[in-house]
Amino acid sequence: MAKTVWRILAALALVLAPMGAASAQPVTIKIGWAQTPGHLAPLEAALAKRHPELFHHLGKSYVMVPVRFQGSTPQVQALATGDLQIAAFGSAATALAITRAHLDVRVVADVVQDGVDGYFTQPYYVLKGGPIKTIADVKGKRIATNAIGSGSDAAMRIMFRRHGIKDSDFTTIEANFANMPALIEDGKVDLVPILPQFARSIEASGKYRPLFHIHDVYGQSQVVEWVMTESFIKAHRAALVDFFADHIRAVRWFLDPAHHQEAVEIAHEVTKQPIANLEYAFTRKDQYRSPDAKPNVPAIQREIDDSVKLGILPVDVKLVPKYVDLTLIEDAKRRIDGN
Repeated sequence: MAKTVWRILAALALVLAPMGAASAQPVTIKIGWAQTPGHLAPLEAALAKRHPELFHHLGKSYVMVPVRFQGSTPQVQALATGDLQIAAFGSAATALAITRAHLDVRVVADVVQDGVDGYFTQPYYVLKGGPIKTIADVKGKRIATNAIGSGSDAAMRIMFRRHGIKDSDFTTIEANFANMPALIEDGKVDLVPILPQFARSIEASGKYRPLFHIHDVYGQSQVVEWVMTESFIKAHRAALVDFFADHIRAVRWFLDPAHHQEAVEIAHEVTKQPIANLEYAFTRKDQYRSPDAKPNVPAIQREIDDSVKLGILPVDVKLVPKYVDLTLIEDAKRRIDGN
């Protein structure tokens, strides 16, 4: 009798085991992004449709969902509520997530860097012959930003503070990066940060000049990094290594000159920007991206330290070792490249 029962249970185990494996659902990874082609998340979703062979684990252990935000700081709440699993933060947003939102977060990967030799560095444009001749002239003027606390915004405020200009000395107008050229053209603002996809047209007009660049603020900087909560990493580590292996393959595909034309076509499909405005993308005319997705952690720390010293951030935070976890991208890279 006992032997018969055990045989039945063993047979049921063999039948039910594959059913249990098949019923396991892929982990949903919602990824925040603010602008593209700088942020690759929406482009990777488009690339996956064209080249599914690059994404070995998509739809199996994970699914990715790009989620659009105005900038870094609005993503803090989404990360806190679990409505976002990967946030695209600037250094200020990373610090505020830790010190103000009290989130146990980890810097996990690179998005875009600025000031790397030979690559694009973001300019802040003013009207030639206009009221702003020097940084001191920013007082009393209208300044555009994509979102207060974003990477672009933090760099601008650090430069202003170094010249004795407080936030109360100028008017801040938040707007989408795509609307920046029109805002200064229509005289609604006096200074705008310009991304590379919009630089071509504003430079061609001959009416504007850069007052300064992000490189002048920091030297080399980590403008945007990917940040996750430690609890999500712990709960889904295997799926996240799968995701980052696919992500690194995608980053390298976009950076490969052999794929440049198709990469620009994908950027055109997603952004609806003219092809001519996107030819810079993924070349040295673009901001730098690490082919291994490795963020410049010392640069993030310098940016946080400068912001605290100048009174932009209220509380300092030391990222290493607690708030950094590069093991996900390191394990993913080993899987792709070997030891």
